[in-house]
Amino acid sequence: MQQSRAEGFMRGALLLTAGSLISRVLGVFYRPVAQLALGEDGLAIVTPPNAPYMLILAVSSTGLNVAISRLVSERLAVGDLRGARRVVRLSTTILAISGIAFSLLFALAAPWMARVQGFPEATPGFLALAPAILLVTLEVALRGLYQGMQRMRPAAVTMVIEQAGRVVVGLLGVFLLTPVALNLGAAAFNAGNTVGVLLGVLYAAYIYLRERPMADWTTVAPGIESWEETDTWRLMRQILAIALPLSFLGAVLPLIQLADTSLITNRLISIGVDPAEAKRALSYITNASQLRDLPLIFAQALYVSLVPAVTESLALGRTEQARHRAAAAMRLTWLIGLPATAGLVVAAREAYGVLFRGPGYFVMAPLGWSTIFLMIQQTSSGILQGLGLIWLSVWNQLAGVAVKFVLTYWWTGIPALGANGAAWATTAGFLLAAGLNLAALRRKFGLGLGVRQNILRPLAASLAMAAALALASPLIRTAIPWTRLSGLVTIGFGALVYGVAILILGGVRQVDLELVPGLPPSSIRLLRRLRLLRDK
Repeated sequence: MQQSRAEGFMRGALLLTAGSLISRVLGVFYRPVAQLALGEDGLAIVTPPNAPYMLILAVSSTGLNVAISRLVSERLAVGDLRGARRVVRLSTTILAISGIAFSLLFALAAPWMARVQGFPEATPGFLALAPAILLVTLEVALRGLYQGMQRMRPAAVTMVIEQAGRVVVGLLGVFLLTPVALNLGAAAFNAGNTVGVLLGVLYAAYIYLRERPMADWTTVAPGIESWEETDTWRLMRQILAIALPLSFLGAVLPLIQLADTSLITNRLISIGVDPAEAKRALSYITNASQLRDLPLIFAQALYVSLVPAVTESLALGRTEQARHRAAAAMRLTWLIGLPATAGLVVAAREAYGVLFRGPGYFVMAPLGWSTIFLMIQQTSSGILQGLGLIWLSVWNQLAGVAVKFVLTYWWTGIPALGANGAAWATTAGFLLAAGLNLAALRRKFGLGLGVRQNILRPLAASLAMAAALALASPLIRTAIPWTRLSGLVTIGFGALVYGVAILILGGVRQVDLELVPGLPPSSIRLLRRLRLLRDK
């Protein structure tokens, strides 16, 4: 049975993290290198198409991706292989239809969307992204299938291929077309995304045709009512009942970006900021958000792995196993999220300077505070959705978005805050959403914070790292005049201090390291001899 080949959910999460990290390393220099040709004004033109594009992807495919993985995992767990196959086929049909419709709609509405956001020159960028919507919906069907089988390797490899194609083709187009026209160079940047997704789809299709994973899904366990016999419209309603609320949830980050795109420039202009500088402020927020999102890779990987893993445990009646998986995911989120937040806040100037030029680092520190809250919100949403509490996670996140919208409008219009107001508004919105999710998990699932076990040691190690960075970063900046190099040295120094501190404080357990693929057992034995690992 295919399910027997499933990877452990934490190993699957770490595999996705590795794929995402490689992808981000390839892509993290995309904007900075493109900036050499486009400048800040060109990067500002790049931004407007992204939020509507991500919003439409959320509506057309994000929810169906999780719905496929969740329902396939559930059907495989109970032995209904034929039903799992039918879920995949019906979901793929829905995705293909929605992808065609939304691609056409996006292309036709491109001039209007560009004009409404105050960037009519960005219309070519909208048109360059339109085909990617259809391509993503096709890719989502294949990803959902493998994620439902708890096989994360195809998704991880696809991420790397996508990003490599995006960076190579996008940068080539930027440098060729920017001398012709600035908005065409920006459109080439957006077109790189479409080409990258195309390459990802081709790879995913190749893997599927080579393996034919559903070829032997022809059996149903005794006593199980197969979904193969379920009425098509009824099954479609079951799929959409999961997909639609998750589409709302997937729309959160694009909505926040859309809020920033729509509100920041207009509010800054209203308090007397020069229009060109107001548009650059939007670019600074986007740059800082890209840095903030790097640690989020791990939380997103946990989210993808948790939904089918928790669903499988509950389908088999293993509530305690589901609780254990959820607790392990939350623990690792704190372990990574707390130092990431401390580093981005204390070393904001150095972190921003590694990738981007200009004075935009002033928004990095306030936005950096949102890192831990965003990571906790992602992981806790994955647990809630695995428990079937999908709408609850949606309402909690929408509450955070509402706060973000209101505070962005209010605080950005305060001259003393300006663009920093939008950054603080993002932090406040995710703080609320994460807090509501955690309260729901405690109330509905009996999952507490585990302050002593999960938070205190990483928090103490993070504070030690923050103190070390505050003392060392000015010295490093003085000793190394090259901004990018001094930033990398500062980040490396902070990571080293945190790593030593968390080991000395006993914040890492042997089981945590055993989950890391490729880590030599000799390393674990050495740390045990030095008494730097806890058993529990």
